[in-house]
Amino acid sequence: MRRIHFILVGLLPLQILFLYFVKRNPLWVEKFYSNGFYPFLFNIYKSFLNKVSFSIGDILYLLILIYLGVYFFKIIRRRLKFKHIVINILSSISIIIIVFYCGWGLNYFRIPLNKRIGYKINYSEKEIENTLNILIKNSNQLHKSLTNCDSLAVNIPYNKTKIASLIENEFNFDLEKYNVKPYLKNSIFSTSLSYMGYAGYLNPFTLETQINTKIPKLNYIFTAAHEMAHQLGVASESEANFIAFYTCINNLDPFIRFTGYVFALNYCYGELIKINPKKANKAIKSLSFGIKENFRELSRFWKLYRNPIEPILKKGFDSYLKLNGQTQGIKSYDEMTGLVIAYLQKRF
Repeated sequence: MRRIHFILVGLLPLQILFLYFVKRNPLWVEKFYSNGFYPFLFNIYKSFLNKVSFSIGDILYLLILIYLGVYFFKIIRRRLKFKHIVINILSSISIIIIVFYCGWGLNYFRIPLNKRIGYKINYSEKEIENTLNILIKNSNQLHKSLTNCDSLAVNIPYNKTKIASLIENEFNFDLEKYNVKPYLKNSIFSTSLSYMGYAGYLNPFTLETQINTKIPKLNYIFTAAHEMAHQLGVASESEANFIAFYTCINNLDPFIRFTGYVFALNYCYGELIKINPKKANKAIKSLSFGIKENFRELSRFWKLYRNPIEPILKKGFDSYLKLNGQTQGIKSYDEMTGLVIAYLQKRF
């Protein structure tokens, strides 16, 4: 075995102690990492990777899968000693931890967004009901201006290249200052992502956004804004959802604004129906039939790619989120509701 393998394994306890420290010192993470080292690193990565039209991150993952396949074949063929296998695995884990947390992962331990911008995120049943009504009203108004017919779904006339340009050019979360300018890339493995149940993801090793080009345009818009929020150094899924909502509804393009409102509406409806199904169902009756058709379009798309492996992958992602401090796992996406309520109370 090479000496480097033993050094990497020996670093594991130190890495665990370091993560224990940063989890309990969000001020340190905020000052020195999220607003110091991370923007510097992101801008270096972007200066190189933004010149390449395709996703380097996708290629990286493909190479890792090939390497794992070759290594597994080597284990069977050469019958490697158990000790060597364990040391190789532990040294690989050590490298992944170093690269992941230094490159992006420490953003999981920063001060929550609501505290940074002074938002109260606890809300009453009445507040979420009022917010849902505001979102329905704005969605209906935009729907009417875009279709002029209650029964028609909104059909976005742009291709996804144009959509990406509209989002990139006007991506602006001005409630907080950031020293990075996010950018978009489409995944070259969009079909695979569809079967995995993912609309997109941020590659934490290359800091590129990978968006699934197969998804409907409404889904594409909100996903793109969500993954760009992650590029800001925002790791929380609920915070990334809120930033996506904010930047979409403040976009000059009415189709982008429409997307922001209807996705927030969907999340708020989901939360209210848990608290008071009767009020939630009463409120949603006033939603334009055409908007409901847009939601049905999204549902039909994901049903096409449903398969037995998807729930297993989602369970793995759920565990990953919980491991990094998002106690609700995948349900963390829903926690944007408190931020949306706080923002709309100030705006309306």
